[in-house]
Amino acid sequence: MGYEVDMAKELVKDLDGDVEAEFVEMSFGSILESLNSDRIDVAMHSLSETPERAEQYDFTVPYFDKVWGIIVTENSDIQTLDDLDGKRAAQSVSTSSGQEAEELGGELVPIDDVDEAVKLITEDRADFYLGSDVGQQDYLDKQPEPLPVRVLDETVQDVPASLVVPKGSDELREALNESIIENTEDGTLAEIYDEYLGMDKSIEDFDQYLDEDE
Repeated sequence: MGYEVDMAKELVKDLDGDVEAEFVEMSFGSILESLNSDRIDVAMHSLSETPERAEQYDFTVPYFDKVWGIIVTENSDIQTLDDLDGKRAAQSVSTSSGQEAEELGGELVPIDDVDEAVKLITEDRADFYLGSDVGQQDYLDKQPEPLPVRVLDETVQDVPASLVVPKGSDELREALNESIIENTEDGTLAEIYDEYLGMDKSIEDFDQYLDEDE
């Protein structure tokens, strides 16, 4: 997304030496693999740390507060998170959003993308779709005509997004940590988020994400 490009340009300014961000476009599924093949030095695509990923890669402190939003039909009887228990969840299988939907009691109905999820919901073949609040709002705003759906007032906190570097890249990771914290505390990232998203997704407290020696 555009905000991540501007973020990357700001973050590298604080790295030692004459460093410029060079962007390599690729599919989501190949991003982490490209770290292993040295095609890229840093992965940046709203990636959250998981135990499985942490075994293979190193993660910086987070830079983006991720929240799950929930889409239902306009006339749905779902009003709160408690109402999701036993409902049909239109989700991609084996994803963090799908896992979260299951933890909330949802029964997964496999989908490939948000278009299919909304289609199933409006056709009463699924009851809700859980996904990034930013992505959902962007999707709904881009529709030529308003869809017969609404977003619940309640949201679900997700693991925030971090930059990902190859395992053992301690010097690079620590330098990026310093840059993320500095650009967060001076408001630079908040300005970028507001420009692109109309909301501040900055991290408020980094202490829980820092190693004791940092």
